[in-house]
This record gives sequence, structure tokens and C-alpha cells, in this order.
Amino acid sequence: MVLTNEDGMKTYGSFASNRVLTPLHAEFQTLLWAMKSSIQLDHCTMNFKTDCLQLVKLLEEEEDNWPSMLAEFDEFHLIRSMFTFFSISFIPRSLNFRADRLAKEARTRGFSFSHVNPQLPRWMAPEAILSITS
Repeated sequence: MVLTNEDGMKTYGSFASNRVLTPLHAEFQTLLWAMKSSIQLDHCTMNFKTDCLQLVKLLEEEEDNWPSMLAEFDEFHLIRSMFTFFSISFIPRSLNFRADRLAKEARTRGFSFSHVNPQLPRWMAPEAILSITS
């Protein structure tokens, strides 16, 4: 997650969990984590962007044919109600390089964790830090 506020200040976050059924579940859980983190940071007006088009379509259509995601949908609606403004949109991975790089680095850690801080995590590889700060 890369959260940018109105004055350009950034907060970086990474989340990893090895308890997911599918990649789509992982994307949904990460969105829920980012939403909770935003609320905890007192950001009640949010425009989330993701490079997972399937997740955006799933949330826009809210089809009932995903019974394996009922718990995630319930949590999503609860957290979404805490925002004064909420939107989610698709962004190509090529334009989402900072968050994508944080996600890839988090995945290589091999254990569950959560990190939210205005500073980049020290465990990130030097080349990742250079590409994120540039």
C-alpha cells in the first residue's frame, strides 16, 4: 500500500498472510487490510486503486455467485460504511509500481506480518527502495 495524502506525504504499508484460498482472496484480504489501515490513520475519504481488475469487477457487480467470499463481503461492507467517501478503481500494474514492489517484497518474506509507516521498511532490498523513492 502506498497512501498519498493531499499534501503529497506518503505512508507505506505491507501485509502478508499465508492463509488464503485463491489469489483473488489474497487481493480482497489486502484491500480489507488497506481499508482498516486507512481508517486507523483517520483517512475517511479514500480512492483506492488496484491492479486486480477482477477484484474491481467483483465489487462493482456484487454478484451472489461467490459464496466462498461471503465473510469478506460482510467485512467489506462494514468497513466501507466507515468512510465518508469510498471508491475503488483499476490501475495497470505498470502505473502501480510502488505498491506492486512492496507487495512482491512482502511475499518473499515467507511469514505473516503487517507494516504501516511513513518510512520504508528496512528489510526492503536497496534496489526496491531506489525504485520506490524515485
